[in-house]
Amino acid sequence: LSARSVPSVVGKHVHSASFMAPADSKPVDGSAAKTRSGAVRRGWIAVGIVMVVGFTILGFSGRQLYRHAPPVPAFRVKGGHVLFSAEDVLDGQEIWQSVGGQQLGSIWGHGSMQAPDWSADWLHREAEAMVEALGPEGARREMRTNTFDAATNEVHISENRAQAIRKVSKYFVALFTGAADFEGKRDLRQLRALHALKEVTLYDSDKAERLTAFVFWAAWACATQRPGMDITYTNNWPAERLVGNAPGAGLIFWSMVSVALLVVGVGLLVWVKSGSSPEREAQVPDIDPMMGITVTPSMRSIVKWAVVVSALSAVQIGIGVYIAHLSVEGALGIPQWLCQHVTYTVARTWHVQAALLGIATAFLGAGLFLAPIMGGRTEDPPLQRLGCELLFVCLLVIVIGSFAGELAAVQQAFSSLKLSQWFGHQGYEYVDLGRFYQYFVLVGLVLWLALVVNAVWPAFFAKTDNSKARGHWHLVTMFASSGVLIALFWVAGFMYNSRTNLAVMDYWRFWLVHLWVEGIFEVFITVVVAHFFVKLEVLDAEGAAGVTLFSTCVFLFGGIPGMFHHNYFTGTTTMIVAIGACFSTLEVVPLALMGFEASQYIAVQRASDSPAGRWLKKYAPIVDCFIYVAFWNLLGAGFFGFIINPPIALYYMQGGYLTLAHSHGALWGVYGMLALSLVLLVLRITDKRGEWNTWSINAGLKLMNVGMVLQIFLSIFPIGLYQFWSAVNYDYWFARSDQFHGQPVVQWLKLCRAIGDSMFGVGILFVCYFVVSVALPGMGFGGLPTSAQVALLEERKG
Repeated sequence: LSARSVPSVVGKHVHSASFMAPADSKPVDGSAAKTRSGAVRRGWIAVGIVMVVGFTILGFSGRQLYRHAPPVPAFRVKGGHVLFSAEDVLDGQEIWQSVGGQQLGSIWGHGSMQAPDWSADWLHREAEAMVEALGPEGARREMRTNTFDAATNEVHISENRAQAIRKVSKYFVALFTGAADFEGKRDLRQLRALHALKEVTLYDSDKAERLTAFVFWAAWACATQRPGMDITYTNNWPAERLVGNAPGAGLIFWSMVSVALLVVGVGLLVWVKSGSSPEREAQVPDIDPMMGITVTPSMRSIVKWAVVVSALSAVQIGIGVYIAHLSVEGALGIPQWLCQHVTYTVARTWHVQAALLGIATAFLGAGLFLAPIMGGRTEDPPLQRLGCELLFVCLLVIVIGSFAGELAAVQQAFSSLKLSQWFGHQGYEYVDLGRFYQYFVLVGLVLWLALVVNAVWPAFFAKTDNSKARGHWHLVTMFASSGVLIALFWVAGFMYNSRTNLAVMDYWRFWLVHLWVEGIFEVFITVVVAHFFVKLEVLDAEGAAGVTLFSTCVFLFGGIPGMFHHNYFTGTTTMIVAIGACFSTLEVVPLALMGFEASQYIAVQRASDSPAGRWLKKYAPIVDCFIYVAFWNLLGAGFFGFIINPPIALYYMQGGYLTLAHSHGALWGVYGMLALSLVLLVLRITDKRGEWNTWSINAGLKLMNVGMVLQIFLSIFPIGLYQFWSAVNYDYWFARSDQFHGQPVVQWLKLCRAIGDSMFGVGILFVCYFVVSVALPGMGFGGLPTSAQVALLEERKG
């Protein structure tokens, strides 16, 4: 490990910065200490400025988004009746949510990718009918003309268009209510099988008709120009030549600006890195500093959380394999009754939710485990153990209850849409769990925060008369502050309801998906990993605090306003595109230096080969996870992330397989591996005297990472490239249609995923075997006692 840098693993970002001295160096003079303290103080000021500026931009832009979101009007036939009322549209939105929402195909590009994007699909079908009635030019003119009357909240449509809408509506009703064919021309059963749709999605044809009102509204926003402008409410998305949808000048301009900013940012970062002082090998202590940690009863209770994380990971991967099977035409031996109950929609919901719950469980469990250590405690404060056990019960209720509710909702088992919304499926990707469980999570987060503060508060009042004490105080303060923000930002999920305008909902949804996970949790994990290396005494505490603050500034500067790269086409204006493109590209800049970070982690491993540092080998699996994180930061978050980041690229790639390559590489490769590293950290400190046989965890980690690489490059990435080419050449609807998914080359590429999936699945079994074999004896479930338990028994006998 370099003596002047700290590897700060932060979600999708790992940054390097300088230290004044390594942990084991001689004391620095007063001038150096003052310089270091000043750097930390400036770091706090910089973080404050970045957050104020970032959220000011986000707030102002959000206000503009509210003002310019696509209206939800009534659609009246000129001189006649109302075809769809505003209430019909909002009722349809709730019905869409109840059957899986964004897990049942997608709207405006957000959602699952096996079924069509319903807004693009409707738009193309309606445009075809309009071209047949009015010709290409007449259809384009009528569909792009905005006839919205704000005074009456009505849109006026011609009889020709009303007929086209009725025709498309009949097709959608037939598709969702289980009809065998449509007008005797189309085998809908085969189509549903190819798109992995439930044979009967809705048993009530009236609900199906109201659902079509919502889908039509979404398609109307895609084709209708904003007042006084030549772009539509969705910035001319999706590509559809029949209505004249093509990338606008703003998309192209801001895409080029984002690429230029990336080049400049990487150049500046490399310049700064090359100008830093030469790295020196750090000396390590002769004995493991972690041996002095007292493992309290509340800390030992977190071992159960480690088992749950590995179990959720296994469930997630198993369901992922099941989903991959369903994405190929035909059930591939899966019983039909299972496909119709645990549908693609249910399975994908569980797949995503298991990943998020597993990662969150690892992060929050690590917080509870490390809090007493950071607080300098040798015994638990009052009610700490009880609180941890209660929180574990809450976790099980949320996992089991939300999974069951989502299955019931998709099967239409709830008697009302309100019950489905509260206890079933909210229909929004990553926030699928019922509203009741969403509030339950908030209660759990508040309890978690109280327990963390309960354990860590003595550190706030400890003396800070030397560099190590000051550094520790700053790390603890950052740890507690990020905990407050974790609980606070979850509230963003309550800023919308089931009838909120879809554009506004997506704004708040990405406060959770992007800011809560990719922002606040990154601060949290930065502090955790920095503290880990400080406890190993290979890093200086005050220097680690300074670097952590610097890292926080870097990724929040781009990350807060960069949230809008998710919102390019969700009913937003060009201003949102500009902000999202420019700031989100800055998130990618630090990822260009992942090679330096990986080399620093490898240096830790090399230090364990020295006679004095052999004790470091016991932490080798944890450091291995950090190396894998650096790799996936570069590939999954950096390379795949930037491919889809420029607006002109995402215009064709939105909701496609290239976004899947990014989500797998970033969500599992970065956050998933971080979660496993925290699991191993909890187990290692709990069993700090134990001699582990690590063959299974080493084999499991290698198999999982190689399997993910094969899964992406043999299947997901090639399909994504072909899908991108198809969208450019034949428009977006085609790239998401049965005509694309049914092609033999696409089917075979999907089957190629089995190679990587098989290795990945075997790998998680090895990991689970290791976690269970280490955790269960310590939990009192039998088996041979660990060496730590033997030492503890001998100590008590003495």
